[in-house]
Parts: sequence; C-alpha cells; structure tokens
Amino acid sequence: MAQDFSALVALHAKQGELTALRRWNRTSQIQRVQPLLELVPSSSPHSQLDKVDQVARSLHASGRHLMIDATEVARMPSFGSGPAGALRTLADRLDGPVDLLDAYPVPFEPVIRSDVEDDVLSACRNLCQEMELGGAIRIRLAELTRARLSELLERTGLDNTDLDLIVDLQYVPEISPRLQELAGNALRIVTEAGPFRSTTLLAGSIPRLLNRTSTWEEPRVEEELWRLLRDETAVDVQLGDYGVVHPIPGKGYRSKHVSLKYSCSNSWMYSREPTGQAPEDATESVRASTLRSICRELVHSDRFFGPEFSWGDAEIAAAFNSDTSAWGATSRPVALGTSHHLAYLATTSEAMPR
Repeated sequence: MAQDFSALVALHAKQGELTALRRWNRTSQIQRVQPLLELVPSSSPHSQLDKVDQVARSLHASGRHLMIDATEVARMPSFGSGPAGALRTLADRLDGPVDLLDAYPVPFEPVIRSDVEDDVLSACRNLCQEMELGGAIRIRLAELTRARLSELLERTGLDNTDLDLIVDLQYVPEISPRLQELAGNALRIVTEAGPFRSTTLLAGSIPRLLNRTSTWEEPRVEEELWRLLRDETAVDVQLGDYGVVHPIPGKGYRSKHVSLKYSCSNSWMYSREPTGQAPEDATESVRASTLRSICRELVHSDRFFGPEFSWGDAEIAAAFNSDTSAWGATSRPVALGTSHHLAYLATTSEAMPR
C-alpha cells in the first residue's frame, strides 16, 4: 500500500480529541490527513476503547485507517492481557460488525515506538502482519542513531515499503541551530536506511500551560521547522504535529481559566480568559459563558476560517446560539480546536507532494 497521506496528526485518546475525530466526516479531508491515536492511562479504559472503536469504524468507512500507539498502556491489564494488550483487545473488537451495515473487519496500523520492550515489539510485529497494513516505527530524536534504527528495522521484520517512519521530536518551543542540526542529521540517517512508505517529522510547540490571558499569536514552530528541514535536506518528509495540545499527556485538572487554541497560517492563536464568578441569575456555568465569549471574539476577528470550514468552526460560530449544549465541558475547547486543526492540516497539505 503506497503512502496515502500528506500530513500526520498525533492525538491523545482523550474526550476532546476523540469527539473531534468522531465528528470528522469530510472525506476529502480524511483522505489527506493520517491520525495517530495514542492510548493513555485512564480510570475508564473500557470507555476509552469504546470510543476508539467508534472512531476506527467511522474513519474506515471513509477509507482511512488509524495508526494506534498503545505503548503507554502496554502493561495495564485493564486494557487487555498479554504483551499486545490494548491492541489485541481492539483487534478482536474490530474483527466483527456492530450492526448489519458495518464493513468489517476494521484494520488499524500498530505503532512500534523506539522505547518499546522486547515482548511488546514482538506482539506489535505479529499484529502488523495480521492486519496486513504494515506498521509504523516512531523513533524519538535522542534515540535515532544508525545502529538503533537498523536494530528496530531488523526486529520489526517488515519491508521498508510496508513501514511508515516517524521521527518524533516531541515538544519543540523554538528552532535552535542545535535542534536544526540534530533533526537534519536524523532525516539523513532515515534516508540512508530507506526509502520507506512514508517519512514524517513529528513535533509540537504548544506549551503544557499558557501563562497569559487575552488573545495573542505564536509561531507554528513545528510547521516552520518542517519546511526548513524539507528544503535543507531535500528529504521527502511529511508534516506531523500534535494537534492543539502539549505533546506529552499530563494529568487532567479543572483550570480556573478557559483556553482555546486555533491554528492559523504560520501561527497559533491562543485565547485564554479567567472564568470569574457566576452571577446569581446565571443560566449556564461560568466555563460555558467564558468559552462562548472567546468564540464570539474569534468569529469577529479576521482569523476565523468560517462556519463551513469544519464541525468545530460551525460550533464556534454557534456560540451566539444560547440553545447549543455542552459549552461547559472541560474537553469542549480541545474538541473545537482539534476539529478545526484537522481541516487546517488537510487544507495546508493540498500543496504538499503526495
């Protein structure tokens, strides 16, 4: 199977991102963007797996498979037994239909991370062969040496034409000469070992916490670095990013602020406001009213892409409609931002080589 995407987005299997993926139904966008879904430790693993099951089936109906990275939950019995763990549980779930109209089985592409343990790697390799979609190797920059890449390729046991290679820089707040040198060398090492079905440079520049209020813009460092290295190294490398969240998942907490991250051409637009106190006659929560206020400001700005751009943009425009529900959910800003970002990546990648 030839490379069939122009951009990749790594998302955590949390409520906001999963909602955006379930609402993603524009085939032209789905055909351009490859989601990599990372399972995360959770107090409700069955609920997480249920939602991932729904997303996998929905995207499969539009001709797109999921890449799934279960490294972080590989040793958690609540996700599934044995070294394959959650991946085997999902494979068994997706082997049959939910209803009579379902297309099945629904395959997915296992992701083999460079820090994976031996028995988990073997289980992932077996699933790659079983799914017949090949697999993905996700190797972090600090571990990317010729020897380590060669070892991973040998142990994975798949032809290069069946492998998607992901160079994972994780959090990249700025472009330094040292980072540029290291990432460029990594891409050259990958080129020597390839060619692969696809090669992706994955990075994210959104910080874990925003420390300002109001609305401001910051460079989309991940996209700037990708363009710079693509031109400098002449490597056919895809753009990959982490959507609208920090690359490394953290523990969720209920902040006293509401934040919306919105991808624009060459920049991130951040809007962050304190929730304040609810008036006695309030008809909705302070979180809901604060998010509505942020969305209204965005709609009136010259950065808004319009309600037709994505489900998230339509919901942002609906902030003026008091009948719209779920505005107070803590996952709501991530769902809206992720939905918009999926459309942004598809649109940005239209000019990228395929």
